[in-house]
Amino acid sequence: MKFFLLTALCAFTVGISQGQTLESVVTAGNYTTKNVWIGMAPDASVTENGLNLSGKLKLISYSTAYTTGTDANQPTIYRSGTRAGAYPFNNYDNLIFQAGIQSRDILFVTGATPNPQMIVTGTGNVGIGTLTTGTNKLAVEGTIAARRVKVTQAATWPDFVFEPEYKLPSLAELEAYIKANKHLPEVPSAAEVAKDGQDVGEMNRVLLQKIEELTLHLIEQEKRNTVQEERIRLMAEEIEKLKSK
Repeated sequence: MKFFLLTALCAFTVGISQGQTLESVVTAGNYTTKNVWIGMAPDASVTENGLNLSGKLKLISYSTAYTTGTDANQPTIYRSGTRAGAYPFNNYDNLIFQAGIQSRDILFVTGATPNPQMIVTGTGNVGIGTLTTGTNKLAVEGTIAARRVKVTQAATWPDFVFEPEYKLPSLAELEAYIKANKHLPEVPSAAEVAKDGQDVGEMNRVLLQKIEELTLHLIEQEKRNTVQEERIRLMAEEIEKLKSK
């Protein structure tokens, strides 16, 4: 009888040890409010409870749609699967960071004394070095270095300056405007730039227009100089003829 009970107990124990998984433990209603350690031994220096991982975190499973409903109340990170015609789920392995449905922000924080370095706001604006984006899609506090910058805009490029019907401001008109306003026509004043900044694309357009206008003035000046030089040459010939008489 003792042998039978001992055998049954061993079989029961082995069955539990072999059949018990993390999923079965959780399914049974078990949970912990303590730290969970994966791939490492407990570290006594950790003071906040959470999931502690040594190694890479891989998202093996995937989603074919955004997280919605009650589950979307909390920030979520997941991997995309495929659902034809609907980005980002039209390809595998897009990494999706989804803030809560209350249009909260996603922040990137660095430093032993936590300091936000980058933000993606709930309205889709991005701030680098600043948390204040205003109405800008990209706000940067600092210097931007790039090999090329391409600005696309709907404003008319100033080729119209070379059209026959274009009324070129005279130099006298420009002089009067400059004396009154201390800047060129259509060019923002120093006070306006200090207050509102400058639109790089618009400024390039305006500056090109001024260069084209100046080019037309130079062409006209060259024509007048050529006429004057010819008159001077003819006058010099007449003087030489008078001297020879």
